[in-house]
Amino acid sequence: MVRSLDMQQVLLQSNAVERIQQVQQQQADVQQRHFEAQLAEEKRSLREKVKDLEETEQLRIREEEERGKKEKKHGENSAKKKDEAVSDNEPGGKVDIKV
Repeated sequence: MVRSLDMQQVLLQSNAVERIQQVQQQQADVQQRHFEAQLAEEKRSLREKVKDLEETEQLRIREEEERGKKEKKHGENSAKKKDEAVSDNEPGGKVDIKV
């Protein structure tokens, strides 16, 4: 049997217990929101890194293409010079006539 004094104590403490339970539930929600915010920030950071890597890769490809064009152009010029030097040195050699 519950004495009246015990019942009064239970009623007084029930309000405190209810508050504690609410705080505990809110704490879980706050932790979940915080964790979600951290994940969103990490995803954003990773997207930026991927975007930066893609841009870097595109720049590298462009540089390689430009370098290849320069080397090809340089190679063609040196080949023309060789042909001209050979034709100038040979008697009865080729004559380059452009129309």
